[in-house]
Parts: sequence; C-alpha cells; structure tokens
Amino acid sequence: MPTHALCNIGTGGTAALAKTQIGSDIVLPAGGPWTIFGFWGQVAKITAAAAEGTGGHLIIESKSGDISPDPAPGTFPMIGSPGTSSANCHMACLGLNIWPVNWQASGKATLSLYYQNQLAITAGSATAAGIIFGDSVPDIRPLVFCDGLYTAFASATEQSVGTVTLAEKATRIVGILADVGHGDALTVAEPTLATIRLASDDIKLPPAQYPCVHCFDSGDGTVEGETAVTRANFIPVDIPVEGGARIDVYATSSHSVTGNCEVRVYIAYE
Repeated sequence: MPTHALCNIGTGGTAALAKTQIGSDIVLPAGGPWTIFGFWGQVAKITAAAAEGTGGHLIIESKSGDISPDPAPGTFPMIGSPGTSSANCHMACLGLNIWPVNWQASGKATLSLYYQNQLAITAGSATAAGIIFGDSVPDIRPLVFCDGLYTAFASATEQSVGTVTLAEKATRIVGILADVGHGDALTVAEPTLATIRLASDDIKLPPAQYPCVHCFDSGDGTVEGETAVTRANFIPVDIPVEGGARIDVYATSSHSVTGNCEVRVYIAYE
C-alpha cells in the first residue's frame, strides 16, 4: 500500500504551559497495520508582540490504545521563534521538522496531537501537526522526474492548486514538496502557514495531507527587514502509480490574508 499522511491545523493557547489540542482527533484508515514513521509540527505567531516567543512541546497521545509501543510520554520538540526587541519586525521563517519515529498502529487507531507553549503569548499561535505512515518506511530515492504547480490565494478555505498529470512512464511517486510564501504586501497579524491535500480519480492516494516546508510568523507594527529562508527537502514517499495518472492538489492556510500567499507543490516520480 502507498504512503499516506494526515494532519490538522489549529490555534495554540495563550497562558504559559497551556496544552492545546491541534484540531480534532486523527483516525487512521481501516486496514493496517500501519507503520507511522514521520511526526511533524509547525507553529507561527499571529501577533508578533515584542518579547514574545513561540515554541515548546509537540505532544502525541494514543486515544484508542492500539498504537505499539504506546508513544507516551510522546513529548517532542515544537520549534518556534524567539521574541523580538521591537514590534517592528519582519515575518520570521520557520523550517519544517519531521521527527523520524517507529510506531505500529492498527486500522482505525485514534490519536490526538497537542501544542504546549512554553511562554505566555498575547494571541494563541497558528499551529499544524501531522503523521506520515504506510505499510513500510520508504527509502530515499533519486528524483528522476518532477513536475510542479503554483497558485496564489487569500482565503483560509481550501483552494485548488491545480492538477499534475504524470508521464506515461511513471511507476511510483518518490517525493513530495509543498511550500508557502508571501510575496504581496504584508499586513500585521497575518501569519502564513499552510498544508496541502492530494487526491486522484486514477490511483489510490487518500489520506494524503502533507505539510509545507516553511511557515512564517506575522509581522507587526511597521514591518521591517527581510527574513532568511531555511533549506527545503522533499518528503520521501513510496506511492505506486499508473502512467498518465492525474494528481489533484489542494491547499489550506491557517488564516486569511489581505495580500495573497503563494503555494507551490512539486511531485517527484520515477
């Protein structure tokens, strides 16, 4: 069976040490057993008040008790950004961290994901987290062929990015890379954080919800300077495909923005 992925977008707490669930419970597909091999989380400031940083714990809990071994205490790093010396700041860029794990889960196993912020913050941060799983752990393979799409939108509702049509010689998807940025005029208190979803009428893909390799804090006050962007890597996957299969790509951002955010998605295959 192919690689799958599930994720949620949410909002963190405001009090120090607040533990807030990211979205609703995640339920794995029927079938299995599944090997969960990737666990990731992202956090971005909504209000970039001076002297307020983000980051803390990314926590996973098995609700159904059928994940082995039980991941408890299940406390992983949630990498955030430090506070600033002034409310006038750029949109700090945060790179994606996928923690390699090895959990076995039955079909319909249920788990919950949480963000526990270390420090108090004026407005709860934008958060996202998810798992990557399949019947086996994919090898990292060369990116022989690659095709991409891009779009721009302002709404926080799911948007179509477009459709990739694989070449007739395609046999399997080996890598997925999604990215989000903000190239239009910036408005205060508007973070840029997004996830993508893949679908297809030609091959079995769902569930296929993947993170973007970057997210961005909002700027506040008079936005100044330019942010550095961290390195991006393809997420290794192993998804058998039929030559000529069409892959529909959708994106969802955590917040609406005044100026469009830009989403780019690349699918590598052999």
